[in-house]
Amino acid sequence: MTAVLSAKASAPATKPIVLALLIFSFAMPFYFHLGGLKLSGYRVILLLFMFPAIIGWLSGKAGKIRPIDILVIVFSFWSALSFSVNHGLASMWQFIGMFMIETLVPYFIARTYIRNLESFRYFVKCLFLLILILLPFALFESFTGKTPLLNLFGKVLSVYQKWIFEPRLGLLRAQTTMPHPILFGVFCAPAFALTWYVLGWHKSFFKKVGLTSVVGGAVFFSLSSGAFLNVVIQLALMGWNWVFQFLRKKWKVLLSIFCVLYFIAEIGSNRSMFQIFATHFTLTPGTAWARIHTFNFASDDILRNPIFGIGLHDWTRPHWMVLLSSVDNFWLVVTLRHGFPALFLLVGAVIVTFFQLGSRNLTGATADARLGYLISLLGLCVSAVTVHLWDATFCFLMFLLGAGVWFLDADDGSGQDGDQAQAEEGGRKMRYTRFPKALPGELSIGRVARTR
Repeated sequence: MTAVLSAKASAPATKPIVLALLIFSFAMPFYFHLGGLKLSGYRVILLLFMFPAIIGWLSGKAGKIRPIDILVIVFSFWSALSFSVNHGLASMWQFIGMFMIETLVPYFIARTYIRNLESFRYFVKCLFLLILILLPFALFESFTGKTPLLNLFGKVLSVYQKWIFEPRLGLLRAQTTMPHPILFGVFCAPAFALTWYVLGWHKSFFKKVGLTSVVGGAVFFSLSSGAFLNVVIQLALMGWNWVFQFLRKKWKVLLSIFCVLYFIAEIGSNRSMFQIFATHFTLTPGTAWARIHTFNFASDDILRNPIFGIGLHDWTRPHWMVLLSSVDNFWLVVTLRHGFPALFLLVGAVIVTFFQLGSRNLTGATADARLGYLISLLGLCVSAVTVHLWDATFCFLMFLLGAGVWFLDADDGSGQDGDQAQAEEGGRKMRYTRFPKALPGELSIGRVARTR
């Protein structure tokens, strides 16, 4: 009896409140200054849970230390070093400190507090609920151009500036509570596959379509080509998984096909793959033109500063591009600011995540959750070629990167418990089983027998 109570006490929480606080704080548009620091909703949450999250990871609460953890930590420190080299530590220590907090703390909150299928599903529920709340405001903003949420929060605190663009597809771009309309779409888009595979598990096809339509609607009203691309990639991968579900190595086949097509395009075309990508995956020709020239001139700066980048210094460009100061490519910005080592470290963390999670033999709801997670992460990483991620959206990327590491520690028991929990919520309850449900931390009789 004592062992059972001990197992209950040491079991990870299935609905950690920090997950809900952090997800909803990402959508808070206000900020204020305190002691020289610019604080926003999500930064307050990061500061409050910084030490519990990191201490939990160090104490083993998040499982053993993984190569992904090391890559993320080294990326953070290398980026901080590049800022110091380019600008000096004395004048940048506050900025560097906040950058490291925004890089590491969201990741470690996810690592420490998402430790099983139930807590992972709770995170997806919180994200879906937030998007459901923002959807009617996005609809209203697209038709009227008014931003009620920014106006509401702006009566009390400073908020993000309101962006006004030319209409697209006859509608205005919805910003809701994000710093920019494109960030609203990119923030919502990863929830598409997560909603289908996690919240839609054991639900009918039409219920799944209804749930994902909420996410798709929010993404649509951002009228952002980067967010559209994110969802298109997810739909393509979900379709591939469904069509070739009988094929055991379908993802290796898809990767091989992609590599062959990439090689053919590079050899047989007079344009680079980036130029082809930028031309065909943007809503306006002018945007494609700007991105191609930005990539070319920013790449020259990277080649001149390959180790530490140029920090926050302005990138070199001709006088006729002086007004195009932004670089709408997250991976290009990382390399431009911090050099090739930072790019290799962060991309390496993503690649290691895919290979390690993909090699795990999982079944049931846990396997579907992993599939939804990897598709969402891939969609976000690819769409980041067309948009820079900053503020809450960058923190969300780091959070999402850490939110799937628990799959490496998932076992058959967690998958079975998750299957039963999700089936019950979906209306399909298990009526009978020969085996009692094991408490977290307990070993079943069969498992004890196998260990002798």
